[in-house]
Amino acid sequence: MTGPLLIVVFLLSMVYLFVTIVRFKMNPFFSMVSAAIIIGVVVGMDLNTLVNGITSGFGSVCSSLGIVVAMGFLLGGMLSEAGATDSLADATLKKFGEKHASLAMNITGYIVSIPVFYGSAYVILNPILRTLSRKTKKPIQVYITALSVGLLTTHCLVIPTPGPLSVAGTIGVNFGWFILYSLVVSIPGSLIGGWLYGEFLGKKRYTYVEPPITEEELARQERLSKKRAPAGLAIAIIALPLLLIVFGTLIPMWTTIPAIVSICQFFTAGNGVIALITSVIFAAWTLRPYVQGSYAPLITKNFNEMGEIMLLLGAGGSFGAIIQSSGIGDYFVALLQSWNVPLIVLAFLLCLLMRTALGSAAVAMVTTASIVAPLCIQMGESGIVMGLSICAASMAFATPTDAAFWLVQKLDNLSFKDTWITHTFGNAISCAIMFAVVLLLNAGRGFLPGLM
Repeated sequence: MTGPLLIVVFLLSMVYLFVTIVRFKMNPFFSMVSAAIIIGVVVGMDLNTLVNGITSGFGSVCSSLGIVVAMGFLLGGMLSEAGATDSLADATLKKFGEKHASLAMNITGYIVSIPVFYGSAYVILNPILRTLSRKTKKPIQVYITALSVGLLTTHCLVIPTPGPLSVAGTIGVNFGWFILYSLVVSIPGSLIGGWLYGEFLGKKRYTYVEPPITEEELARQERLSKKRAPAGLAIAIIALPLLLIVFGTLIPMWTTIPAIVSICQFFTAGNGVIALITSVIFAAWTLRPYVQGSYAPLITKNFNEMGEIMLLLGAGGSFGAIIQSSGIGDYFVALLQSWNVPLIVLAFLLCLLMRTALGSAAVAMVTTASIVAPLCIQMGESGIVMGLSICAASMAFATPTDAAFWLVQKLDNLSFKDTWITHTFGNAISCAIMFAVVLLLNAGRGFLPGLM
């Protein structure tokens, strides 16, 4: 099969994914794998080639990301168990004061979601929102928006969270430069979509209503009564893997001493796996006084949670591999060349479509990256710019296909409409801001370091 029919097959596969996941509640793993099989059969792929494409796409993602994602989950679990996330939130609020409490929550979410998975982080920090609403007499929607956008921004943009990690690994870009530019892109998106938009809602849309005391708040009060890891230690643990990867990338640009260059390569090789393992060891040692009992149950719990994510990422890799080997990817190239559509726009729109259909930001990212990666080489584009475009797109359209949508609605007892206004619209604004910054980076990649 060739020509426009390939695009029709691709669009129908998106409809299939949306219907099976949303209407029939099929597990996304089975939905994506079955979609890949259907695409391969419909376009006439050799059946052995089809099976090999599915297994190799799955294996490629798991082999490059498995250990790194596992270490990221474990690092976040240790921080949560030691009460470090609560300490960090309290310290940030104390620093900024009640007057700027929504800014403090936005910054807290932005930092905490680097090592801690979005869902876990939102559950841990959610009780603070009601406390702040009572103290400041501001609508709780102000703080929901600030926290939700802050958390999702780094969840979608900053390594070592699984989504951006998979994008950088699949496209094959330098992790140090990717982290640096992801911070440049994500900070304005988080502040405008989370803090400023949240404050706007508090002034123009919502009025203050006394929030009820919940079981989550009582549980947090119990956690606060226990010995907790200090905020400074939390920041050090979160920053350590980022600094190891970034400096491991930058230092070889300043020196050619073989021993130093070798150490830098050691920490940045294999998607930064050594940097993360080092950080986990450091966290286990420094957080030991604040964790009750053995680390064994904590490790088991976090690895169990990580297993589902890896299955979804692997399925996304399988789906992307079949999209590419079926000829759809090559047809996209031809179409782009005939229409003069920039690859950065295609990557952005493709991830938006995937995000809406699949619900999972991480799966949308890894699937889109597997399609776009060969195109970057063919068209001479910057892998980092393309990767950041994909990551920015995954922020938007946090619709009912996304578990985070329902998490925010149920935890904060919001109406369907208010969940859209706070969570979905806030993240969409952040997405638009970040894509604008990515376009600026693309315009300046001729002189900006690390983008070629």
